[in-house]
Amino acid sequence: MTFELGPKYRWDERPPSSAAGIYAYFIDRPDRLRPISMPANGLLYIGMTDSSLDARCHFEHQHSGFSTFRRSLGAILKSELQLRALPRAPGASRSNIMNYRFEAEGERRLTEWMRENLTYSYCEIPDNVAVVEKREIVSGCPPLNLTGWENEQRAEIKRLRALCVVEASVATT
Repeated sequence: MTFELGPKYRWDERPPSSAAGIYAYFIDRPDRLRPISMPANGLLYIGMTDSSLDARCHFEHQHSGFSTFRRSLGAILKSELQLRALPRAPGASRSNIMNYRFEAEGERRLTEWMRENLTYSYCEIPDNVAVVEKREIVSGCPPLNLTGWENEQRAEIKRLRALCVVEASVATT
């Protein structure tokens, strides 16, 4: 990585930041997310916001319907956490199904798993956040980023997510 992240924080230690910037999630024990292999530093995902880093805190999301990161984690952990995919919102629209969420108890289990296994870091960046994010994804090769680099695990993660999409589509009938 070429930019300087701040320290890694547990979910309840994260200082507030309403600035734009880049954030990253790391896994404490890479073996906890099999079959996905991790880089030695445990880097899992890099994201960005051009508004508020607080708004992109995936530990605090109500559900996975608006978080690609949480949907990928949930798809990988679906069996272990006994998650059931549902459409993001009422209605059988393609967007609601593709951007699935998990039932409420499953979302709670996913959040708890994240809080137990992940740390968070960030860097406030006032300008050109998207450019910096793209550069850092290429540099860091985070396995849960499905675009922006030649991710060899992309097909497996997409396969697992597709299973959730099928389950969410069945839940609408």
